Amino acid sequence: TKIAGAAFNAKGEMLHQEIVSTPKDYDMFLDAVAGVVSAVEMRTERVDRIGVSTAGMIDQETGVILSASIPCTRGKTYRDDIAIATGRETRLANDASCMTLAEAIDGAGKGYPSVLGLILGTGIGSGFVVNQQIVDGPNGLTGEIGHLPLAFREEGEGEPGECVCGQSICMESLVAGPALKHLYTKMTGKVADNPQIATLASTGDAAALAVLDRYYEMLAKAMITAIHSFDPHVIVVSGGLMGLPGLYDAVPAKWSKYCLAKPPKTKFVSAKHGPIAGLRGAASLWRGMAFEG
Repeated sequence: TKIAGAAFNAKGEMLHQEIVSTPKDYDMFLDAVAGVVSAVEMRTERVDRIGVSTAGMIDQETGVILSASIPCTRGKTYRDDIAIATGRETRLANDASCMTLAEAIDGAGKGYPSVLGLILGTGIGSGFVVNQQIVDGPNGLTGEIGHLPLAFREEGEGEPGECVCGQSICMESLVAGPALKHLYTKMTGKVADNPQIATLASTGDAAALAVLDRYYEMLAKAMITAIHSFDPHVIVVSGGLMGLPGLYDAVPAKWSKYCLAKPPKTKFVSAKHGPIAGLRGAASLWRGMAFEG
């Protein structure tokens, strides 16, 4: 994993970015964060406030990380500790929420009153933004659709496997990146990673196209849970699977049969900002407004 920091100007242009590896020790981790902030400021200008994007559930009242992909941060008073280490006022948000905020402000979700951001990769993460404000609940669970059961699941759709949430048939187990590879092997008897599957489908390979068709059916079912729960104006997709061929036409074409609203008006689109969306969203935690221009 890595620690990345960046500064943006008022137009949303990145001025400078620093990236360092993530230490395993918490004190060393805080020192690394402070070092990144200092390095960015040396190339730009000093700031009094910073925004931080991090994976995991966050108690916004205390600033404590309730669950984290960086083990040393779990259970720590993360927000306050970073504020002390950097000497800067700090705001903290989940990485999927930051991605969604960036896309809602000036990305693929710009102009929509409500935006559900979906990170579709090794796992499934999501965030929900209304009127360019992140929606946070008391448990840090807003948008955690990956750990809900797959709606309308039929026999043979996905290989149930133990998830960190304790379930075996949650959406993360059945439609995240590893599930697509397993589906390909199950349907074809061959082994391929997800980029290879996408390439094969793009060249018209019948077996790969059949796998994606089945996968898109399952993903459409997963999105029904999101639509029925949040009723977003748009779902913006990021992550390692965002470039699958036919994704943005196939899933909406399939989800109508499962939705109470026929057809649902929700749009399904690709993210604009790519891997820097989390940084842009973190920078926007203090802005309360869109970038100019």
